[in-house]
Amino acid sequence: MSSSEESSEASASPSPPASPEASNQQPLEPPSLERLVLHFIHAKRSLSASALLSRAGELVTGSRSLLEEIAVLNARSAFARRAVDEQVETLAAIRDSVGDVGDLATDEFQNVVDGVDEAHGRLERTLAGLKGRAVDAELQRPGSSEENETEEQSEPTEKNLYDFIQESTHTDLEASIRGLVDEFGVVKNIFDRDLRQYNRHLQDISDTLSHADSHPTSDPQAKQTLYDDPTPSIPKLFRAMDGHAAQMAELFSSLIKHYDLCVTALKHTEGGGEAAKQAVQAEHLSAQNPAGGEESLYKKTVPEPIDEEERKQMLRVVEGDATEVEDVLNELHELSEEVESSYEKLHSSTARARSTHSSLRVVLGKLHEIQSALPSHLEASKTFRASWDEIRSSIASKTKELASLASFYDDFSAAYSKVLREVDRRNAAEAQARKLAAKAQRELDKLYEADKEAREDFLEDVGGSLPRDIWPRAGDGGYRWEVRQVKKR
Repeated sequence: MSSSEESSEASASPSPPASPEASNQQPLEPPSLERLVLHFIHAKRSLSASALLSRAGELVTGSRSLLEEIAVLNARSAFARRAVDEQVETLAAIRDSVGDVGDLATDEFQNVVDGVDEAHGRLERTLAGLKGRAVDAELQRPGSSEENETEEQSEPTEKNLYDFIQESTHTDLEASIRGLVDEFGVVKNIFDRDLRQYNRHLQDISDTLSHADSHPTSDPQAKQTLYDDPTPSIPKLFRAMDGHAAQMAELFSSLIKHYDLCVTALKHTEGGGEAAKQAVQAEHLSAQNPAGGEESLYKKTVPEPIDEEERKQMLRVVEGDATEVEDVLNELHELSEEVESSYEKLHSSTARARSTHSSLRVVLGKLHEIQSALPSHLEASKTFRASWDEIRSSIASKTKELASLASFYDDFSAAYSKVLREVDRRNAAEAQARKLAAKAQRELDKLYEADKEAREDFLEDVGGSLPRDIWPRAGDGGYRWEVRQVKKR
């Protein structure tokens, strides 16, 4: 847009065309008074764009403090984040180590339970064998001596080998093992609850860090796609704002120059002052002139003299510049929007920096809390391990007892098999003894009868000639021998 100083040189060279519709390279016709007043009104109205310039200046000034704040907060956050990441990594390693204690104990417990199940299964099979093996009823009868054979005997109740063991021996042992298993469940629940609390602290810290990293204050609609230009850096964004504001100042300066040239043209046009005053009143525009040159239009003042050619050249410049006012205003608005947009980005970046810094401060507080509670978590892990070692030792000892009991009951079942063989052997021995006793009794009876006959023959032979006092027992009978069962002691 031309300046007022250029109007004095306009006579030396032709003015550019007012618009594409104008004839090629033809000088513009000087505007009429009515059109000149219209240009003046438009020029005066365009000066309201000073608000955009003022706003841009405020935003650039405010952006400087935001830029400093972002730099300070980002520096602090970067330092704090490195420290936080190291602390979180250490705490996570401790959590994993503590968790490994629980996992190892769980694996060991499962192995111990498998051993218990194996020993218990063997015992159950042994007990089932005892229950399924009936005891010979003859073993329950009293002794079969001759003095007992005449007594009335009641029928013994049918029993199995299980009836002859003390059931509480293995049931108490199994109950003791179940109690130890339940005890492990209790200490494991306490350990898991403590570990979950530790995990919640770490997860809370992780969530807070994720919240800070996700920049929740940014516009969700501003997410970039693969085809978007990369986001400019903060300093580059500020430099762009400052450049836009400077460009706006230059554009607004051209509007002021155009306005001043309109005022000057009206001064050198007959009736221009009165026509401008009426137009201002009709448009309800303020009489104040930001450029400081409008009051002379409404006073009876004599403008500096210029010749007619200079006046026509000035009017042509006004006409030419008037066609550019709208473009300048549009550019001012576009630049203003760019400044506003850049300020919003800076403001969002500041909000993100504040949010990140605030989140890190919160995380640091949580780290202090978890570090204060860390000794108790480690002590809980140590207590759990000690309790599990004691429980494992007790279960292992009782599992051995369970296995020994199964072996004892197996030996009992094997012994009963030997009992049956012993019964058969004794019955055979008794039958053999009876057979031998019967045979011996028959021989003794024969001997007794032969001795009796020999005694009688002797007495008959010498009885008449042998004095009785020479052998008083000569007439005694012989002893009768008997083979009989001796009562068992």
